[in-house]
Formats: sequence, C-alpha cells, structure tokens
Amino acid sequence: MERRTLFLVQTKPYPLSGGVSLRNWQNINLLAEQGDLAIFSLYKGSAGSLPVAAHWYHYDLSAPSRSTQEKIRRRLWRLRPAGHPRIDWLYTQDAANQLRAQIAAYKPTLIIIEEIWLYRYLRVLQEARCPIILDNHNVEGDNSRYQGADSKTLQRLSKVQRIEKKMIQTVDQVWMCSQEDVRRLYELYPVGKTTAFIVPNGVNPDYYKNVCQQRQNAAESPKIKTILYLGRFSYQPNAEAASILLNQIYPAIRQIDNSCKLLLVGCDPTDKMVAAAKADPQIVVTGQVKDVRPYLLGAGVMVVPLLKGSGTRLKLLEAFAAKCPVISTAKGAEGLHVEDGKHVLLRESPTAMVEAIQQLWQQPQMAQTLCEQAYKRLLEQYAWPAVGQQIQDSLARLSDTSVDA
Repeated sequence: MERRTLFLVQTKPYPLSGGVSLRNWQNINLLAEQGDLAIFSLYKGSAGSLPVAAHWYHYDLSAPSRSTQEKIRRRLWRLRPAGHPRIDWLYTQDAANQLRAQIAAYKPTLIIIEEIWLYRYLRVLQEARCPIILDNHNVEGDNSRYQGADSKTLQRLSKVQRIEKKMIQTVDQVWMCSQEDVRRLYELYPVGKTTAFIVPNGVNPDYYKNVCQQRQNAAESPKIKTILYLGRFSYQPNAEAASILLNQIYPAIRQIDNSCKLLLVGCDPTDKMVAAAKADPQIVVTGQVKDVRPYLLGAGVMVVPLLKGSGTRLKLLEAFAAKCPVISTAKGAEGLHVEDGKHVLLRESPTAMVEAIQQLWQQPQMAQTLCEQAYKRLLEQYAWPAVGQQIQDSLARLSDTSVDA
C-alpha cells in the first residue's frame, strides 16, 4: 500500500526562516521522495507556494474564530494540568474541525506532528487510526533548558513535562535530533511502547554549492575579517551567545584588528543588539532574512559561544555546507559527531575563542583544512541523502511494529 503522510506543522514550511523551518523543510522533501505527502499548517499569515510536490492546507491564526468558552479556557490555563499558553494559542475548535475534514478527505496512512506545542490536536489525529510520529526535535521538558529562566517560565516547566510525557506515551514513534536527545528522553520519561529514533538535522549541500565555489575563488583575495552568528534571538541561549560576542569577543578582536566586523543574523534581535549596531557601524544586526547564504559567503568565521540549549545546531551544519570555519563551545556542537581540531575548534571561554579566531585568520591553510574535513563529515552524516536513509529505517521499523501488533 502506498504511504500517504500528513505532516502537521506550526511554522511556515517555506520560505525558510530559521532552525525549525529548516528541519521541517528537510523532512518535507525527504518524505515527499518516499510517498504522497500533505501538510497541514497553523500560524499567523497566509499560505504561499511550495517548490516540492505536496498538498498544502493552511489555517491562518491571525484572527482565529474562538468561542467564548475557548477564550475563557485560554485565560484559565494555569488551572488546567495540561494548560499552556502557547499550546492553547495554537488550538482552536475551528482549526480542529478543518483538520478533521482534511484527514477524512486525504485518508493518511501516517501522521507526523511537529513538536509538543500541537498537543491539543492529538485527539483529532488519533481519529485517523493510523500510526502517529512526534517529531520532537529535542526534549522540551529537559531541566537544563531552563537554567537562568525567569520565574514565569519555570512555573510552566512541570506543565511542559506533563504534556511531553503524555504525547510520547500516546504516539507510536518519536524522532529526536541526536543520540544525546534520545538519552535525555528515556532518562526523563518512561516511554512505554514508544520507540525514539534519531532523525538528525541536516542540510542540502546543493543549496550552498555556489557559496562554496565563490568562497574558494575569493580565498586568496584580501578581505575584511568578519565574525558571523546565526540564530533566532528570542531563544534565550542565542541571545546570551550574542551578548558574549558583543561584550567580550568582538571588542577583544577589534583591539587586534579594527577592520573586523560582527554579523548577527536572525529574527527577533534584542534591544541591546539593535542599540549596539546603531552605535558601531561594523556591527550588523539584520533581523529576519530571506536567505542566509550571502552572510555565509561574507563570513571569515562562524563563532558559536553557546552555553545552554539542546538539540543540534543547524547553524553549524550550514557553515559546514558553505565551507565556513567554525569555532564553538562543546555545548554549541553538542549532538554532532565532530572532533576538535579536525572539523571545528572547540573552545570554552571568550578568551580562548579570541585566540582561536586569530589562529584561523593567521593560518588560512588550517582554516581550509577544517572546512574540508567538516564538509566531508556533513556528506557522511548530515546531508539530506544520509538523513533520508535514517527516516526510511525508522519508518521500516514502524511498519514492522504494526505488522507484529
């Protein structure tokens, strides 16, 4: 029987706008290669078009139709064991009815749901009576993700854990980004019948091919030394990494070479980031961009001073694909099979990162070797064909389980 997959997502699948959409876009393309695919999306704004063969149904959350009962329920989320403001905002009965109608019309044989924030649609999905996979990306209830969080966020942690536990015990399979995330999942929750599989974050090397070529052509020409960081800065670990770059690493490098620039590329920049860019023309804060490739092309090095977070960093994989050298903390490279001195330079302090930046800029052959080795590792484990094989293996196991049952 031909597989018919319905993929429920809470972010716009295309054009690409960050790590979540990059992962979804990867899975959309790879699933479309393996059978018929439909997407049901919920976010603010209208749908667009997809450069891939898939049916796309969209529910616009800009002005959703909510009953009085739903509005009251949202306000009283704290009183409900599984109440959560983000989850309640994403849910409307009207959207649930439309999803139910699309399921009846499409008749999926497999459903994939993106992250736990779509939890309240799980009952509708179960009506399809087909296997359900939670693409969980990383463990949302992991206590380490909440270090340094404000009291309001900490109050939600127990609710997040309750919801995540319920979802992983309900679905038939869970996809995680790395072995470390699988370990954390099993450590935090008794998963019962549910099996967790690694479906790593990956990138399409062909998308960055022109950047690679142009970087190689420009390798011998003099250029301004540029430090790059990519991220969504409403995510606290990214905001903290940007602060380290702004306040410690960049000023130290400027004292050594005043031609250097700092590029902070991504949506939701903090007020302090915007103020720093206004005060110093060599600090560029872009906000959301349609295409990160021009910034990868202009970067001398990607520096990732992440101290918190989980999952794997697509920003590193994008740098590998563009053959841009990477300096990172161990946390920043967590979940990726990379070695210090071979694929990246791993450094744990701003001072050590400054020294590593100087080393790469003074030894271009070393930077080139790092890039070549990182690109090779990308092709082996994190390029779309390699990830596609992981998806195929996980779905084969799902089919075997269904037959056994």
